[in-house]
Amino acid sequence: MLRLLCAFLSLVWAGPGIAADPSQLGPLSTSTLEFRDLVDHSRTAQKEPESARPHLLKLRREGEAKEAARPVPIKVHLPEGPGPFPVVVVSHGAGGDWDTHFAQAKHLASYGYVVLCLEHVGSNRERMTSGLRLMKTLDAMIHDADEVLARPKDVSFALDRATEWNRDHPKLKGRLDLARVGIMGHSFGAYTTMVVCGVRPALDWLTPRVEPGKGLGPAQADARVRCGVALSPQGVGEPFFIPESFASLKVPLLGISGTLDKQQNGSAAKNRLDGFALWPNGGHAFVWIADAKHLDFTDSTGTERKAQPSSSRESVQPVAKAATLLFFDQHLKPDNKTKLTSEALTPYRSGAVTDVKVYFKQ
Repeated sequence: MLRLLCAFLSLVWAGPGIAADPSQLGPLSTSTLEFRDLVDHSRTAQKEPESARPHLLKLRREGEAKEAARPVPIKVHLPEGPGPFPVVVVSHGAGGDWDTHFAQAKHLASYGYVVLCLEHVGSNRERMTSGLRLMKTLDAMIHDADEVLARPKDVSFALDRATEWNRDHPKLKGRLDLARVGIMGHSFGAYTTMVVCGVRPALDWLTPRVEPGKGLGPAQADARVRCGVALSPQGVGEPFFIPESFASLKVPLLGISGTLDKQQNGSAAKNRLDGFALWPNGGHAFVWIADAKHLDFTDSTGTERKAQPSSSRESVQPVAKAATLLFFDQHLKPDNKTKLTSEALTPYRSGAVTDVKVYFKQ
């Protein structure tokens, strides 16, 4: 009887509607599967002169083969029930790992999403802590041509694996709806999300140089992705985007940021919101949270690998989780009638969060 009830709930919650409080966990139990040893053998890193990227090369493990294929570990958060469930890929920021957004992934899974949390090995926690000066290491990561252009390919690799799992994995077969795919990422993961959704990176700040050295880089959109959520999305300026980058945005995108969410290049937080003005029309939205800081948009609760602390995270997370769920439900669950609005998020303001505004580009 319990199995029948869970199966019924999974069908209900994978379809129309959301819970009365989308900031809290949903009705479904969740579990995780770990795929630690996945490797993309189709990619090889080209060896470059050591003078081209001296600091970053020092971060690489001694003796690391530059021609080695790229590992792409994936942790899957799986709702209980037969599905099929929509799929969301999660991309962490620089220095993160597949558990940096553990609580957010579990939250989405509890509402009937299969969540694929990636680990980008060229910009993960291990790589960040392999150097003595963290900020210099971070700066090297976000300018590294290999890593900047590799991250979107990690997402496509993950969706390829999901297609295989949906066909023949004993615990995942038939449970993934790969016609309904979204992506979410924070900071460097927001960059990744935006590029997978159609925004084009700039070549201007990449090291080593990628010809022609300036202007728009390659288009890396994945046509399987129908919408995205960018936490701390970047505006114009070093290291990722120029004004022309945003015109090619192809699918609905939600940006979430706040008034204290400064950019890595030293720009004020408002530069993120100003970038939204350059997004073309197309069902996009931007949630602007008063006094939200950069680290407030991660939540590793539930795992031993804790994210860096932030005093306002507990106030910001209910708003961010509710907004994320409302947006994904709107675009990946066609029968859902609840829309993302400022009014819909107002009940979740508390503590450090005194105001929330939602802007739209239809």
